[in-house]
Amino acid sequence: MFLIGDSDPGLNKPLKDYYDEMIEQVQWAERLGYECFWFGEHHFDFCGVIPSPPVLMSVAAKSTEKIRIGVAVSLLPYRNPLFTAEEYAMVDVMSGGRLDFGVGRGTPDEFVGFKVKEDNRDLFIECLDVVEMAWREGKVSYQGKHHKIEEFAINVLPVQKPRPPIFVAALSQASYKFAGERGYPILGIPYATCKNIQDMKGNLQYYKETLEASGHSPGQFEIVQCFHAHVAETDAEAHRIAKDPMDLFYRHRLHIRPRNYDEMLRDRMIMVGDPKHCIELIEEIADTGTNYIIFMMNFATMGQKNALNSMELFAKEVMPRFS
Repeated sequence: MFLIGDSDPGLNKPLKDYYDEMIEQVQWAERLGYECFWFGEHHFDFCGVIPSPPVLMSVAAKSTEKIRIGVAVSLLPYRNPLFTAEEYAMVDVMSGGRLDFGVGRGTPDEFVGFKVKEDNRDLFIECLDVVEMAWREGKVSYQGKHHKIEEFAINVLPVQKPRPPIFVAALSQASYKFAGERGYPILGIPYATCKNIQDMKGNLQYYKETLEASGHSPGQFEIVQCFHAHVAETDAEAHRIAKDPMDLFYRHRLHIRPRNYDEMLRDRMIMVGDPKHCIELIEEIADTGTNYIIFMMNFATMGQKNALNSMELFAKEVMPRFS
């Protein structure tokens, strides 16, 4: 499961209630047998209300026992990487070693707000190098263009050794290339980067070829894709519930890819329908080389009841087909 944390004004809901509902979703996901619950990080745009995922992830960790807790993604260029290493190490400790750590670079509004240049890949890579070094070695000595660190140790280390799993957000060919060369699993968001399923397959083939050319075994890597989803007893009911919230969600993101609900449905970039439809689409997605799908079931004005019902029906009618 994935929650971007877009508290749309149309919800007309106090923010504390919205945060409480997030934790209820994590607990519900654990009871239903989902593997991981991921939280997004956004600032200034997308109606995002999770500017500091470790805060919410720590609450989620102490409210559950076994579900993994992920961030998708930590926006590395906006923070000192030593601070990032310490914060997320705390999450891993508090969860008993359940952290999945996704990393990315941010959006245009965030670049402006934090006064970080849009072409910040070099800064991103340095931050990731420092976080990894801190986790693996417990201390950092690093001389880069943006960070010059002289032998500093951190006092909080992750439980998972040699480090928690790291996933790279793949929203461009350059991201696939970097992840493939360095040997990182990827986090993809097809609706924002791909025209259709075939386009997604081409991107993943490039990633796997890059992995292999760089000396890695593609079969050993998790290839993660995120899909908006809503499942109901019938296709008609699923569309009735999901269409307006999804259209609203995409209207906030027209600067990323200007598409609406009907176009997404046509191009099979969203998963809305009865359990049979969802099973068929998952099988089609798996044919692209994807082996891990995370689902966004609460967004915009979807509402808690509809989200929880969809999570339950999916767990009972769809997930057993792939267990």
